Amino acid sequence: MVTLKCAIAGTDTMCMSLYSIETFYETIQDEQYFQVGSFKKPIGINGGLVVSFLYELNDAELLKLPALFVEVDYVKVPYSIKNITTTQRKSIIHLDLISSKTEAYALRNLPIFLPLALKPKWVQSMLPYSLVDGLVEGVGLGHLGHIKAIYCMRDQYIMAINHNEKELLIPYAKPFIVNINELQKKVMVELPEGYLEVML
Repeated sequence: MVTLKCAIAGTDTMCMSLYSIETFYETIQDEQYFQVGSFKKPIGINGGLVVSFLYELNDAELLKLPALFVEVDYVKVPYSIKNITTTQRKSIIHLDLISSKTEAYALRNLPIFLPLALKPKWVQSMLPYSLVDGLVEGVGLGHLGHIKAIYCMRDQYIMAINHNEKELLIPYAKPFIVNINELQKKVMVELPEGYLEVML
């Protein structure tokens, strides 16, 4: 287990290397964000929240984050980070001003964002528009259909797939994406149990 603590106003704990806080201020002015994950259930009595990341972020990258944005009623609200605890199975974030389980419940299931300027280069290079007309297959499901369009919805790419003459929407992000073959224009996905029934 690794606990990462970042500098915030009113604390004595410091990180040696942080992304510039000015980047976060500029992001509010320019409204340029990308979704990095979402909060899940609160944990503990001190306001901790389990977070699910869309991308693989290592401890060194998490350590650099002084804040993040939480989308509340379609508005990106900045929160300073107290600390991040990571284990092999999950990450837990404590935010400034969120100090109880009751307060944490207000953020349950809400998406979280970072400044677009911090988007990893490997994510930027994976823009999926070239995959239109490509084939999508599902683990254990086989042929799902061809990609008829790529949407950008709330800062996240979504594949629109023609599945049995209906439109099936699948996020172009982990953990849905298993493998991409750009030469063959083929995408392998793994869908949660019951996903097809809910989406169609």
